[in-house]
This record gives sequence, C-alpha cells and structure tokens, in this order.
Amino acid sequence: MDLKLQVAKTIEKVDGLSSRERVIIVVTAIAFIFGTYNQFVLAPFLETRSTLKKEMADIVPEMEVMQNTIESLVERQARDPNVALRSAIKEKKERIEALDDVIESETKRLIDPEKMPKILGYLLSRRSSLSINSVKSASGEPIMFEGEEKPMGLFKHELKIELEGSYQQVQVYLGKIEELAEQVYWDDMVFEMKEYPTGTLRLNVHTMSTSKELIGVY
Repeated sequence: MDLKLQVAKTIEKVDGLSSRERVIIVVTAIAFIFGTYNQFVLAPFLETRSTLKKEMADIVPEMEVMQNTIESLVERQARDPNVALRSAIKEKKERIEALDDVIESETKRLIDPEKMPKILGYLLSRRSSLSINSVKSASGEPIMFEGEEKPMGLFKHELKIELEGSYQQVQVYLGKIEELAEQVYWDDMVFEMKEYPTGTLRLNVHTMSTSKELIGVY
C-alpha cells in the first residue's frame, strides 16, 4: 500500500477522534519518546558520569600520596650529605684536570737541568763574543701550585750568569736564548756599563724539570 495513502488514512482517523482521544494519543507519544530517550541516552550518560565521579574520588587520594612522596624525595635530596660530597669530588676532579693540562703544557717545554749550562755555553762559545765572568746554579726547588699542599713533581732550577761585552753583543745573546726550543724563564736582568762599549750583564734565569738534580756546569 502507498505510504502517502496510509498517512492520509491515519490523519483521517485522527480527525475523526474526539478531543479527549487526541490528548491521550499525544501524551502516549510523548511518553514513548521520553522513555526511549531516557533508556538509550540519558540513563547511559548518568551512569557514565557516576562512574567517572567515583573514579575521580579514588584517584584524588592517590595523587595526594604521590605529591607527598615527591616532596619527601626533594626534601631528602636537599638534606643528602652525598650531594655536597659529589659536588666536592667533581670540583676536585676539575681542579686536577686543569693542573694536568698545565703540567702537560709545561712538560712539553721542559729542559733537562744538566743541559742548561751546555746550551748557554754553546751560545757563548759559538754564537756570541761575550765572555763569561761566572756561572752559578742551584739545586731544584719544588714547585707548589696555589691551593695545593703537596708538590706536583716539578722542580725549579736557577742559574745566575755574569757576562761581559758590548750592549749589541748582549742583545744578540738574549735573542739566541729566546730562540731556544727549550723553555727558559727570565727572573732578573741587569746590564751595567763599565767602560764604553763594554758592560757587565747579570742574568738570572731558571728552567723547570721533573728532576731535582743540580744543574751541572760544563
């Protein structure tokens, strides 16, 4: 049967009903719609919301416990003496590494103490016309780094030289010392003119070495 025809017949039947019967049909339809909505939409929603509220109520205490645990751990770490100890150890290691770098850098330029007079003598005899009045050496003096209580295994060897010659000859001599591959450290230098053009050069230098032996004079 055609749907339009069925609808027309239904409307015709409703029109033929009394007002009281029409009200009953409308109320019944509304009740059906509300019941369907309540069963399939509202009831599941309310049930889900109730479940979520219960789960939230259960989670809140757990979250409070976790927060208290975190605060306790943070406080314990702040009071942990090992934190200061680890920091001190780290600082000490960095200090040792820095000193190792210094030692390595200086060690590359160390000169054997016994070679110092040979080198200076070589310069005097072959590359300079200066004459030697005196050469004095001292035994190795332990080198202490600032903040360290024990020597680091390096020794300072002093050498005092008195030479005689012209100012130009002294300049050439000092230039040759600066060209040495081995490191020579300048401590003091005095040039005193005697009778032009001759003067006296008093030179104090030192080397660093891992040996405490005296610098031999050759």
